[in-house]
Amino acid sequence: MYTHIIVHYDEITLKGGNRPFFERVLVDNIREFLKDIKYDNFYKEGGKIILNINKNTDLEKIKKTLKNIPGISNFNFAVLEEKNLEKINKKTVELLKNYLKTENEKNLRQTQDDRKNEIKTFKIEARRADKKFALKSPEINAKVGEYVIENMKLKVDVHSPDLDVIIDIGYKQCYIYFEKTIGIGGLPVGTTGNLISLISGGIDSPVASFMMNKRGAKNIFVHFKNKTIAGQNDGQDKIEKLVKQLCKFQGKSKLYVIAFEKFQKKIIVNIPSKNRMIVYRRIMFKIAGEIAKKEKAKGFVTGDSLSQVASQTIDNISAIYNIAKLPIFPPLIGMNKQEIINIAEKIDTYNISILPYQDCCSFLIAIHPETRANLEEILKQENNIKIDRMINDVILNNKPTIIEL
Repeated sequence: MYTHIIVHYDEITLKGGNRPFFERVLVDNIREFLKDIKYDNFYKEGGKIILNINKNTDLEKIKKTLKNIPGISNFNFAVLEEKNLEKINKKTVELLKNYLKTENEKNLRQTQDDRKNEIKTFKIEARRADKKFALKSPEINAKVGEYVIENMKLKVDVHSPDLDVIIDIGYKQCYIYFEKTIGIGGLPVGTTGNLISLISGGIDSPVASFMMNKRGAKNIFVHFKNKTIAGQNDGQDKIEKLVKQLCKFQGKSKLYVIAFEKFQKKIIVNIPSKNRMIVYRRIMFKIAGEIAKKEKAKGFVTGDSLSQVASQTIDNISAIYNIAKLPIFPPLIGMNKQEIINIAEKIDTYNISILPYQDCCSFLIAIHPETRANLEEILKQENNIKIDRMINDVILNNKPTIIEL
């Protein structure tokens, strides 16, 4: 019964003179994500984007897709009507009857525990982009509400209704809709630039990557592979699955997989076991820095959470980050593990992240690693490692894998 989808964004509206740029990127992103879904067209009207759908549009698929696009605050399936009160009244009642019938049928198919409460109350909420429309919002609320009461067995509840009915008076047409589907919000991917995301295969780094998508960043993924894992490609499939899942939020992605075995051997020979974790990660940032130059990235993303593990104490993080020549963004730094897991479950990376995988940072380190790193001491130890040529070879000979949905 729906003819349109009304897409709303909120943070973009605060961007002042830069707002057209953010809107343009969001429109481009929506067009790219919906390229395999049938619909008629879409256009921008006021502070929203209108998608014109048809009977061949896969509503469930388009709903799942829009929910994952950063920059979208919420969206509604709507029906178009002329800006005529009599027609708005009739169309509202028609839609309500169809909607209630559909909801009742859904409830009958649900178990007792999953059934929703019956819809008995409603509220009309008029919005007027077109201020020249003959009636003001409170008048529209009153007149449409009165018509619904006369023609249906529903009561008005303006404080906590079972159903909000939105009458959206646009500049050209009126849109009528009920349910709101919440989106990710934030900013459209691509509005703040490229970042190098160090993805480990654990729970934290995919969540960190997603959090930076919400801030408009496009992630280029870099994974350091421990070749001690049995099998030529054992474990890499897991990383590719994680990146593919994250493609749902940022689209087509690049993944660099760096064989870390040669660097590990150098570090094991020259660095005491208590400092190896710190030096491992410093070398990773050095390699990632060269990839950042190649990709014109503006910084790094990590899954660090303060004091969650030994390498993430304040002293150790300071010593690790010291080698980086670009800003480092750790969006999980103040979160506890359960908060991170909650997000991982929400974005469907958790079940992939918990698959068995030996992280290369855990290879041949001390039982009790250093928690208060001495940067001066570590710099002296690193002087014994000559790896610049190795890094250049890695960058020259490593091409990214392109991953998409």
